[in-house]
Amino acid sequence: MNNTVYTELALGVSDAPRPVASAGYNFVRWFAAAAAPYFAPRIEEWTGSMRVPFVVAAVTALAGALVVVVRRTALTHEAEELKTRHATEDSVTVFAN
Repeated sequence: MNNTVYTELALGVSDAPRPVASAGYNFVRWFAAAAAPYFAPRIEEWTGSMRVPFVVAAVTALAGALVVVVRRTALTHEAEELKTRHATEDSVTVFAN
């Protein structure tokens, strides 16, 4: 569910076309997912504790949640201002414009 919420939030507040916003969001998301298996053992090696990578992950998740909570009003305000063309026009009219 979080993935859906964050995807819709990222796409809803972006002024870029939906495919561009989706590509940018997915790049950031998958880059982090690809980097995590590399950095987790390195963090463990640098600190000497198996718990530290999990602490880093938890702190990162909490920081992300804090950003969403703090910036929630700005994010939802921008999302409400966007005009959803797909809901008000048929597909032929949208592509003709």
